[in-house]
Amino acid sequence: MELFFLFAGHVPCQESSGDDINYKAKSGYVLVINNYIFPERDDVERTGSNDDVRNLMSLFDDFSFRHRVEHNQSGSQMLELLRSTAEKDFSRYDCFVCVILSHGTKDGIYGTDEKVIKIEAITSLFQRNQCPSLEGKPKIFLIQACHGPLSSSSLPVDADFLICVAPGYQSYRQALLGSWFISSVFDVFKEYAEREHLMDMMLRVNNRVAGFYSKEGLKQMPCQVCMLRKKVFFDPKYS
Repeated sequence: MELFFLFAGHVPCQESSGDDINYKAKSGYVLVINNYIFPERDDVERTGSNDDVRNLMSLFDDFSFRHRVEHNQSGSQMLELLRSTAEKDFSRYDCFVCVILSHGTKDGIYGTDEKVIKIEAITSLFQRNQCPSLEGKPKIFLIQACHGPLSSSSLPVDADFLICVAPGYQSYRQALLGSWFISSVFDVFKEYAEREHLMDMMLRVNNRVAGFYSKEGLKQMPCQVCMLRKKVFFDPKYS
């Protein structure tokens, strides 16, 4: 079941509308964890997940974000990767994005060894006391993995987080297209990132995904929990 480009010497510079509510993310660091092979399952491969990764790389290239992609991580490997990422100095970046593509459960996200990692265990690594160089900067988590409703215990007690979870099943992924959620993020951000802020685009993603039906008549509805304090705009540079 389902739901970074370095500029040496870059100093984050924010644009203000006068009331200091707008935030321009001109640079960012993206970590993508793509778990698509689960050896212990009858249905070993999450088909379409690599297509999601290809689309995401194209999107973040447009944003001039540095990105790192790691495939098929066990539970312990995921946690170690996330810990080592949180120890980085993000001073030269305007935001952090973490994308996790995997199987999941109401309790969290599966590693390829079927070990479950709770969302709180992931997001807590990037709170200001653990990752001070990200304080005051958007921390965006896009999670495509089957998951129940987000509980208050799974949420970071900190500002400037956006957590987007798309519960899903195999029927919500298609070869050459990817998942409904990630493909919608790709299409919407490509079209609107020049003029709309992040949460307005996520509203469009919700509307787009809600219009899809699987062959079995199933629907999907992404869930966002927003603790952002500003309107986050990106700065795409299309080739």
